[in-house]
Amino acid sequence: MTESPKFLKVKERAMKARQMYADSASQFSNFLIYGDFGTGKTQILSTCPKPVFIDSFDPGGTKTAALQPLIDKGDVIVDNRWEGDSWKEPYAFGEWEKEMQDRKREGFFESIGTYALDSLTKWSDSMMYEIIRRGSGGKTRKGTQPQLQDYLVQQLTAVDWLGVLMGYPCHVVATGHIGLMKDEVSGKMETGLLMYGKLSEKVPLVFDEKYVTRVKSSSSGVAYELLTRNDGYYKAETRMGGGKFESSETPNIKALLRKAGRSDEDRPSLV
Repeated sequence: MTESPKFLKVKERAMKARQMYADSASQFSNFLIYGDFGTGKTQILSTCPKPVFIDSFDPGGTKTAALQPLIDKGDVIVDNRWEGDSWKEPYAFGEWEKEMQDRKREGFFESIGTYALDSLTKWSDSMMYEIIRRGSGGKTRKGTQPQLQDYLVQQLTAVDWLGVLMGYPCHVVATGHIGLMKDEVSGKMETGLLMYGKLSEKVPLVFDEKYVTRVKSSSSGVAYELLTRNDGYYKAETRMGGGKFESSETPNIKALLRKAGRSDEDRPSLV
């Protein structure tokens, strides 16, 4: 049966969209991992494809015992110059932006297995300090309280930068602290990412994988778990693990990548 010119045009457009979708697909995954203090957020970075490079904004956050042998070996590399940021004398976010641009230009992300941002909560704090420092009209407001328009700038800046990170040729993991908030529709209390205002809602939308770390106590001791599905209180979601992941998984990124049929391959050591 001969296909009509109209049908051929529709088919051509559909095939073009299909090819664009295939071209945009990435072999790398991105993860938002958030939870309370002491639930293994930073520790889980030891289970990512290596080498793991961590930009640490949380003071002392990467001193967790699980990371130390990997840091000594060179499988985990930590840049902790951002940890000493202050709202009175901010420096971290502006320097981090310049550093990220230099790294991208040098092809840095093509040589690491996982890039990690620890944590989004402190990173967004440093971002706000920098927004205030820059001020407007050439006049700085360093060390003052944020104004209403600063929050919108923060939202746009955070989402834009996270979109850039997702385009890097490596896996991306961002950790965050958990907060308690009230759902505006149902009025129920639920947990979410601890960030300023609407940022707590917009940032998670950027990520494909959103997991919550928890600790469970039993007669055999303390066990860490990773929630991968929303239970109405904890907001978690998986796209790559649909139909493959349990609601609660062992906190191991490489194991989850394998379970989802994704590559968990390490890259050559940088040390």
